[in-house]
Amino acid sequence: MLGGLTSCFNLDETVYDKLPAETFGQTEVEINALVGNAHNTMKRFATTFMHTSECAGSMAVVPTRLGGDWYDGGQYAEMYMHSWTGMTLRIRDSWDAATESIATCNAAIDLLQNTTILSDIDKEKKIADVRGVRAFWIYVMMDYWGNIPLLVEYSATDKVYPNNSSRQTVFDWLTTELNEIKDICPTVSTANYGSFTQGAAYTLLAKLYLNAEAWGVTTSENNYQKVVEYCDKVMSLGYTLEPNWKDNFSVNNQNSKEAILAATFSSADTGSSGNTKWELHNNTLHYKDYLALGIDAANTWNGICAQPDYVKLFPEDDPRREGSFLIGMMIDQTTGEPVITDHGYELNHTVDVTIIPGTEYAGSNWGAVNQHDGARCFKWEFATDLTTSMENDFHIFRLADVYLMKAEALLRGGGNAGEATTLVNAIRERAYGNSDHDYSSVSLADVQLERRLELAWECYSRQDDIRFGCYDQGMWPESNCARLTGEHLKLMPISQDAWQLNPNLTQNPGYAAFSN
Repeated sequence: MLGGLTSCFNLDETVYDKLPAETFGQTEVEINALVGNAHNTMKRFATTFMHTSECAGSMAVVPTRLGGDWYDGGQYAEMYMHSWTGMTLRIRDSWDAATESIATCNAAIDLLQNTTILSDIDKEKKIADVRGVRAFWIYVMMDYWGNIPLLVEYSATDKVYPNNSSRQTVFDWLTTELNEIKDICPTVSTANYGSFTQGAAYTLLAKLYLNAEAWGVTTSENNYQKVVEYCDKVMSLGYTLEPNWKDNFSVNNQNSKEAILAATFSSADTGSSGNTKWELHNNTLHYKDYLALGIDAANTWNGICAQPDYVKLFPEDDPRREGSFLIGMMIDQTTGEPVITDHGYELNHTVDVTIIPGTEYAGSNWGAVNQHDGARCFKWEFATDLTTSMENDFHIFRLADVYLMKAEALLRGGGNAGEATTLVNAIRERAYGNSDHDYSSVSLADVQLERRLELAWECYSRQDDIRFGCYDQGMWPESNCARLTGEHLKLMPISQDAWQLNPNLTQNPGYAAFSN
């Protein structure tokens, strides 16, 4: 169902969607503000979906720390063990981030359509940019929830309560929408960094077709041939692999020639955490890591870390291991001695994360771990003057992913296995700085491994695990916190709060029905 903007979208944090068209969008500054407001929604993917993707997948976990930190009603245990419900806060927050972002885009498109200061061509391009951002968010919702309200119109007055559209309907709408705008979106250029460019449109089309089989949708084309076609188009647009892999994650990574779609952050960002500013360092670093890292951030929260067996996938000599994870003894840069925690322990980030016997919560194997356990996220450079907001941008799509998508599609579709091997080896040669670790030929298992080595922390884990058939396994076996199993878990439950705003929503199969 195509519906108007409904009350199941919370617009309280959006400014421009409350302003009538006759009073806003009639100057260049206002036009740029509308488009920029849509671009800014992509920040919420980086800040919100890292937990939803990486913890539901095999990459990360937020363990309960000794003393009870991060138990938070059990929501992080639910994310790891796949025991979530419509009341799980992380899932609610992810739904809200996506729906509010779509609402912002719908409002911006409506105002842009009514502006009188742009030529028809310029108006079409601006609107295509915002339509692309909206398509990205609808893709995210379809990926996580499958059957969603498809909202592509704005109404300032009418309150419509749409039903869910099927995943097939949403998929078909997305492919049509992206094909309409793919050559109208901004061209790939330094000036258009942060926009939804033609490269982003083709990359998103490739992602749709790569996941179509796993999603259970049907198409009239050969899915994997379409992936190859769209990846080839992206690779023809002037992107190049950065010679130094870590440059993609530096403080000033806006200059990366590999970035295709970026959430652009600034150290000057303000607002609530998880909304407009990126506080990855706070989410992952121990309270005293700042002493070892030489950064100003002294109020970190000691949360998310890597699932142990994920880290163990990395060969010791793969530079991406050290470049992705903070592991080992933390040495105080001032004293040269090990950092000592407030509990009197040396601060040593072990790969293993061990639940302390006797701390288990009733009816569960989930319990507390030591404050220092776990490899922390160390992929993005931490600026020395970092306090609250990170300056680094988050590259939602980048060229290395496109290489690996094409390699996977070639193998799944019976294409040129030699070309697939060349693509994977290009990623490995960039990482190692030589060809000593090249494959002679690659399998799907090799592609899956390379995706894990290359794309840790980048919000691919859940989707990849579903596609490669290992979603129910996790990579923290020593916890004895077995995951629930069932096909229905490949979709998230729709939050109870969303249903209370829109009672026409239907819960996904396998989950408890909504209740008053």
